[in-house]
Amino acid sequence: MSQVRRRRFLIATGLLLASPLACAQAGRTYRIGSVYLAASSTTKPYEEAFLGGLRELGFERGRNLVYDVRNCDGDPARLPAAVDEIMALKPNVLVGIEHVAQVMRQKTAITPIVLTVSTDPVIAGLATTLARPGGNVTGMASLNVPIAIKQLELLKELLPHLKTVAFLLDPNVPALARFEEQAQEATKAMRIKSSFYKVKDHEGLAKAFVAMEQDRPDAIVNAGGSGTLFGERHFIAGNARRLRVPCTGGDAAVAEAGYLLSYGASLYEMFRRAASHAARILHGAKAAELPIEQASKFALVLNMRTAKALNISVPQAILLRADRVIE
Repeated sequence: MSQVRRRRFLIATGLLLASPLACAQAGRTYRIGSVYLAASSTTKPYEEAFLGGLRELGFERGRNLVYDVRNCDGDPARLPAAVDEIMALKPNVLVGIEHVAQVMRQKTAITPIVLTVSTDPVIAGLATTLARPGGNVTGMASLNVPIAIKQLELLKELLPHLKTVAFLLDPNVPALARFEEQAQEATKAMRIKSSFYKVKDHEGLAKAFVAMEQDRPDAIVNAGGSGTLFGERHFIAGNARRLRVPCTGGDAAVAEAGYLLSYGASLYEMFRRAASHAARILHGAKAAELPIEQASKFALVLNMRTAKALNISVPQAILLRADRVIE
């Protein structure tokens, strides 16, 4: 073979091997199992983001990928059974948010698990370090404890006379124990009185709002990291508006649901990025050696409809900083 022909052959081979479509073994079908705490109506956009990311990397549902899903409809008590159902299908990769991954990890130390959303996988006991997880769990982390403090600061900017804040926490998110300490320090420095409502399910959330009717906080901060509270975002927004109390959270979806503002990492982007971890594992990478990726895109979204309904005047400085304004 001449040098020119040999060079062309090597270049063509290299391009073929670099193609994500070529990397998946020809004729093989892969299986991914995912469990969501929230209802399918809530999780559908994020499921599509994950599948879209996989499709870009050569794994397409109905062609070389089977994607099995179970939803717990906001009831954490259904989670163990849902995980058992998915594991019985023998997936190549399991996928879930932090609390879901904890249940998965209790049931297998072998099947790779990809985190779509995690507050802090090290504190949650899912990884030794972010750079080298060391077990069968990898994926995405938001490390959003400081983000909720930022939301509090934004509230203070919006409401200079803010005196009392109610924090919604899901005790199933281990990192939120540290958040409670930081939130107490932050509110004390701002001379704001804080109260904490620990909510695991819809019933607990309903009780929290009954208590808030008595306590009458000036604002509510959803500390985030909870699939349960995220799935209840419309219920939270509706009750906050009923009490005429502004509410903040992390993803843009909560502002769309009626929160006054959201500031945090894009869940859509985290699900899309998690697909790259799943794809690399399907290509043969080990979860133990795949660094957990930290969220890098953060956005401030303001809901001006809610601001007007609550008679809140939004300073021009905050409007100019907003990545999106819902009119």
